Amino acid sequence: MYIINIEREQILHLFRALLRQCTYLPDPAARNHLHSHIVSRFRDYHPSNIKSKTNRDGKPVRLVQQRRPTLIKTAKKGLKYLQRANDGHPLHLGKILSMTYGRIGKGRHLLLKNLRLPDVPVDEVAKEILLDPREQGVPHPSQQLTTLIGSQRRQKLLLFPGRRHPTQAPKIPAKNKWGRPMPVKRVRNMKRRWYAESLDRVMPPLPEEDWNRLQKLVSGETPWEGPVPRRGPDKVVGFKRDLMRYPRLLSSPHTITARYMRRLWGKIFVQCPVMRVDASRKTGWEVKWGNAKAAPVFGLRNKNDESMSPMFEGVNEKGGIVEKRNEGLEWTNPITVHRHRNFSGWEELRDWKAMT
Repeated sequence: MYIINIEREQILHLFRALLRQCTYLPDPAARNHLHSHIVSRFRDYHPSNIKSKTNRDGKPVRLVQQRRPTLIKTAKKGLKYLQRANDGHPLHLGKILSMTYGRIGKGRHLLLKNLRLPDVPVDEVAKEILLDPREQGVPHPSQQLTTLIGSQRRQKLLLFPGRRHPTQAPKIPAKNKWGRPMPVKRVRNMKRRWYAESLDRVMPPLPEEDWNRLQKLVSGETPWEGPVPRRGPDKVVGFKRDLMRYPRLLSSPHTITARYMRRLWGKIFVQCPVMRVDASRKTGWEVKWGNAKAAPVFGLRNKNDESMSPMFEGVNEKGGIVEKRNEGLEWTNPITVHRHRNFSGWEELRDWKAMT
């Protein structure tokens, strides 16, 4: 009985620590997404959801007892992951943002549901295609999915790290290795495999409301609200946080600033399309991808701007100091010129030094 109480206390402290770390995330959408995810995962194994005389649809008691040590271990790993994300590790915080905006995880599969719905045949030609023996028992991609695949293939592959572009259509040879017509069963398997790979590689479109909100965050139109103040150290039974630098990780802690968050949001935004119905197009859909270049560029103004001329007076276009010996004659700093090996004006340089 004492051991059971200790385990319950450990689970309760772990649950509270996870929710506390969610409140420290720098993205409000990530805070809501992770909070609902953690609550739903703990609620699945709550005693009220265990199979009993009053709850026939719950999980068996033996299954819950068997999974409990693994679930506690997974929750502790998740707590460390959230702590590293709140410390500014780009890999950990970037993955949480990808989960929030449906690039990976459960949210991605929920966004893919609309793409899996097949089109309703509207004419006799479409009905005849469906009656073909090779098309029976095979998932048929919708026009929305086909349009999205073609649009994603035109994007740069570097914008999707760790992924490959989906193919537009399955490559099915007319004959097999022995020169015979391709069997119907193999054609079906090839189409099923292509459909599964396409869903695995395609980036599902975001709802237009979420896409517009992310665009405003990337462009700086919606200012970042700043980091959430910490309430105190985490105290979890049987858990010790490692405060040292993580040598085995490929990232290091980073100070979370507005510029840092716009960079992370920009990497996610370029992977997020939005689709709108457009009857004027042949496919019937308009696909628009995010553009991280919409973020404000902090740099110098136009060189012809007169308001900036006093600031850069006496400096040439390459950043060298311009000094005047006489009116209408400009001389470059000799220290800068001396570094060029092919400089041939040694006599002019000597005369300049004599005059100064």
